[in-house]
Amino acid sequence: MEELKEVLERVEEKLIAAGKIYSALQFQVWVVIMTLYYLIIGPLKTIPWQLTAIYWILAFAVFAYFTSLIWKRLSMLYLASDKTLKTSQAFGASIALSWIVGAIVGWTLIPKYLPFDISPQSKLAVGYLTFISLAVFGMFITFMHFAKKVEKEMIPAFLVPALAIPIIPKIAVGTMAYAGFAVALGFALTVLAYIYNAFKTLG
Repeated sequence: MEELKEVLERVEEKLIAAGKIYSALQFQVWVVIMTLYYLIIGPLKTIPWQLTAIYWILAFAVFAYFTSLIWKRLSMLYLASDKTLKTSQAFGASIALSWIVGAIVGWTLIPKYLPFDISPQSKLAVGYLTFISLAVFGMFITFMHFAKKVEKEMIPAFLVPALAIPIIPKIAVGTMAYAGFAVALGFALTVLAYIYNAFKTLG
């Protein structure tokens, strides 16, 4: 019985670690998407909102595709361990809603209603940081509500961009670059936290 219990505990630890690696991969995909966006807009003197809108719509599609591939692999791992990995439609809808709300507030309301004495680039940077921080915070709340657990690793991904928002108006040039580095730092810390805790779980 003791040996069986030990085997089951090891299997459970591997599944927990796999789940954390899955989450780390999700955030890493976003880092790739974000850095590609900056490589595209870098040579441009002005950033058309149409370009930003089209890019992030395509980015969502690519993210959803890669996430589905990773999810399938994780589900197969659970099935190999005689377990099932289920999520409700409400969970998935809440995740999607988080990103939709973040996009509406960040890309539409923020640039429109910020004071006129703020430069267009600064408005765009604040909108971008708001978009990311609200969307990831929505995911954080969704996990708390549906999964009944606090994803502590996720905190830097929304906290760092949120803390960078009040700094943007004080920056003379390169506000979008600053915003990008803030998001990259937050996501990188989250990826590191997930991977570290995955290895920690494995002992």
